[in-house]
Amino acid sequence: MADWSEQHVRRLFWRAGFGATAEEAGVWAQRGRRATLDHVVDGPVEGRKLRGPAPRVDRRGLDPVNEWGDDVLWWLDQMLRTNYPLVERMTLFWHDHFATSDQDAPLMLRQNRMLRGHALGSFPALLRDVTHDPAMQLFLSLADSSKGAPNENYARELMELFTLGSGYGERDIRETARALTGFRSNWKDGRFGGIAFDREQHDGGVKRIFGRAGRFGVDDVIALVCDHPRHAPFLVAKLWSYFIAEPPSRETVRGLAATYRRSGLSIKPVVRAILEHPMLYRRLDAPDMVKWPVVYVAGAMRASRTFVTAGYPTWLLASMGQQLFHPPSVAGWDWGAAWLSSNSMKQRFTFGNHLIENGPAKVEKGSVKVTIGARGHYALAHAAVGSPQVSTHTREVLTHLAAGWFHDIPASWRAKAGWRAESLQRTLRHLLLTCPESQLC
Repeated sequence: MADWSEQHVRRLFWRAGFGATAEEAGVWAQRGRRATLDHVVDGPVEGRKLRGPAPRVDRRGLDPVNEWGDDVLWWLDQMLRTNYPLVERMTLFWHDHFATSDQDAPLMLRQNRMLRGHALGSFPALLRDVTHDPAMQLFLSLADSSKGAPNENYARELMELFTLGSGYGERDIRETARALTGFRSNWKDGRFGGIAFDREQHDGGVKRIFGRAGRFGVDDVIALVCDHPRHAPFLVAKLWSYFIAEPPSRETVRGLAATYRRSGLSIKPVVRAILEHPMLYRRLDAPDMVKWPVVYVAGAMRASRTFVTAGYPTWLLASMGQQLFHPPSVAGWDWGAAWLSSNSMKQRFTFGNHLIENGPAKVEKGSVKVTIGARGHYALAHAAVGSPQVSTHTREVLTHLAAGWFHDIPASWRAKAGWRAESLQRTLRHLLLTCPESQLC
C-alpha cells in the first residue's frame, strides 16, 4: 500500500475495533501503516487496560450476575473503555462463532472471560476450553452424554459450525459423540455445582473418525478436527468475512490457510494478514460493511466520550437484534444487511436520541450561539459527536439544512432565537449519528 491516510486509519479502526477519534486518525496516519497495524494487532505497549470512569447505573455499580441487563452493560463497558479494541472485537467474534445462549449469567460471564483470554491465541487451546466450558456443555447437551446414550448435539455443531463446515459424514458425528461422552453435571437442591469427567460413563471403545480408528477421547477429537484438511480454509474464510464484506478469492483462502498452519493454528497471524490485505482498504469513500448493533453503539459512545451511566443500551441492543449473551441460535446472528430491518433501524435512531440527551453530546441550554452561521453549526455538531467520517454530500446537505433553519424567523429576532439554535444542534447531532455513513464501516 503506497500511502497511509486518515481514511485508512479510520477504516482499520472500525473493522478491528470501534472507530477512531479525529485525534487518533491524525496521529496514526502520521506514524504510518506498519506502526498502526502493530498497535492495533499487538495492542498498546503498556498492555490491555480499561480507561475512564467505571460504569454506574441509578447511582450503583453494575451487578452483571444478579441485575437483568447488567451483563450486557458490563461487556459494553469493556468495549467502551478498553485500550485494545481488537481483543473485544475478537471476543465478540468467538461469542458468535461458539454461540451459547440462555444459560445462567455466572456461566455466561465465565465463558466470556475465557473467550477473551483466547481471543488472538491458539485455536486448538480455545476449542479445548470451549469443549470443557460449562455453559457450552449445558447448552449443547454435552454434559450428561453417556456411553449408554451418547448425545450428538455438540459433535454435530463441532464439525458443521465450529471447525469444518463440510467434509464429514453422519458416522463421523456418531463416533465423535461416543468419544465425547463422560461429562457429568452436578446439581444439589436445584443449584448447579459444576461439571466433572466420569470415566465410568465414557465410551472407551474403538471409534472410527475421518477414516482413522482409535480409542479416541476429547483431546483426540480436538486434534482430529483441527488436523482435518477442511478446517483451515473454513476458519480463515469466516475470519475474513468478519473483517471484509467481499468474499475472498480461492488464492486468498489458500494463502491465509498456509499462514494459519505455519503459525501452529494461531489466530493472530491470520487476523494480521487480513488487516494488512489491500481488499480491506478498497473504496475508502464507499464503506460496504454493516456495523453490528453493538459495534455501532459502542463506536458512537466512544467517539462522543459517553460512558455507561444508564441502562438504555440494554433494551435498545435487544431491539436492534443483538442481545449480548443471547444469540438467537447455535448458528449465532445473521450478519450484513440482516442487521438493517425497519424495526432495528428505528431503534438505531432511538439510540441517537438517547445519546444526545444523556451524555457529553447533549445540547445544554444557552450553549449555542445563533450567529455562528451554517458552517459553524455543522462544525460544532460534528465535533460534539466525535468528528465522524461522512461524505461530502452528507456534509453539504446538513450545512444546507443549517442555513435554512432560521428562514421563518424575522431577522430582528434571530440573535435571541437560542432555542432554535439548540434545536438545530440536536437535529444535526442526531443526523450525524444515524446517517447512512454511520451505519457502515
